[in-house]
Amino acid sequence: MTEVEETLRRTFGQAAGQAPRLPALLPERLERIHRRRRRRARVALAAAAVVLVAGGAVAVMPGGDTMTAVTASETRSATPAERVEKVWPEAVRKVPAKGPDGASWRPETFIDDRTLLVTAPAGFDQPTAIYAYDLDDNSRRKIADLPSLKGTLSFANGFAVGNGHVVWWTGTKDRIAHLWAVPVAGGTAKLVADQSIKEGDGSGIDSLTVANGKIVFSLYTGGVFAVPLEGGTVESVEGGAGMHLLAWPWIGTPGRGGEPHGTVFARILNVETGETRTAVTHPGEVIRSCGVTICLGATSEFQTFFRHRDGSSQKMVPTRVSSATPPTQDRFYVSAYGDEKFEGMGLYDLNTGKSGDLGIEGDGSSISQPSEDPTGRLISYTLGDDLYMIDLTKIR
Repeated sequence: MTEVEETLRRTFGQAAGQAPRLPALLPERLERIHRRRRRRARVALAAAAVVLVAGGAVAVMPGGDTMTAVTASETRSATPAERVEKVWPEAVRKVPAKGPDGASWRPETFIDDRTLLVTAPAGFDQPTAIYAYDLDDNSRRKIADLPSLKGTLSFANGFAVGNGHVVWWTGTKDRIAHLWAVPVAGGTAKLVADQSIKEGDGSGIDSLTVANGKIVFSLYTGGVFAVPLEGGTVESVEGGAGMHLLAWPWIGTPGRGGEPHGTVFARILNVETGETRTAVTHPGEVIRSCGVTICLGATSEFQTFFRHRDGSSQKMVPTRVSSATPPTQDRFYVSAYGDEKFEGMGLYDLNTGKSGDLGIEGDGSSISQPSEDPTGRLISYTLGDDLYMIDLTKIR
């Protein structure tokens, strides 16, 4: 067994030992990975799983932390000179990780520029309620309790905010995904619609948003659908057959999981304008995944790069980056650093070349990664008794 294989074996063994025992949520796909990420990713609603990423491997731990095994010979990101709050003080907020009642906060996404949607998880990280957290005065307001139907195996997840509502979905053992909504102002959660999940697609919904008064979502096996917020019939989005929701109004293929694929979101379609875009690939290189604008790839010499999907504006980055996805906000990526092995985690800006140390320490062969909200605007993580939140839109 090589040194790399031994490192991976130890890391994955630790992940398996620490992961909670899961109920059989449509068990065919229980090897899904962290934050819907790519390269034959399979996302588990609460599971620990593994995916190879740019020469390393990522294993999801309980609560969403990520342990990454690495090899000593890989080129890694430069060590940031200063902590992230000193580099970008306007973007970083530090608050107590727990509320007065002892419940841990979990940031989900932004409601508006000063308000976060947060959940208060219970056992096995099951969220029981949603709150509006005011970043200006650190106050919280309960929006709603999160219902749990009989037979629920996938608890509330996929939170999104739009048109004055918070939406999410849950899943039950009868292979039904249940779509929910509640006004941001507060109230009782309403069951909006149900969606049957095909045999073999255990995780169900891979992305969800609110647009034009409707809940729009896609399935891991493909297909984009919409249903009015007030309830009604779930209908296919025109042009959405076999496609996946990227960032409304953009949908595309291949998706993040559920079917054989190469470059994730290599081909995308704007359902409102009809515009299509296809990622440019040059001979000998591999494009791993794309966003609306930027793709992540590697040259034939295994050098990692970010560039526009039309092939322009290519920027080389260290061979080993701790992301399997294009940079968020088209400019930021998170990566571990260290001369020999992983020592810490930094936030890097492709536009300015600046970087900030997140303060997350590794143990040499593994390290935790921060969480990212579905919109790519918010990065959050806990250090001791503090919850750090970085609003990337505040960085100019």
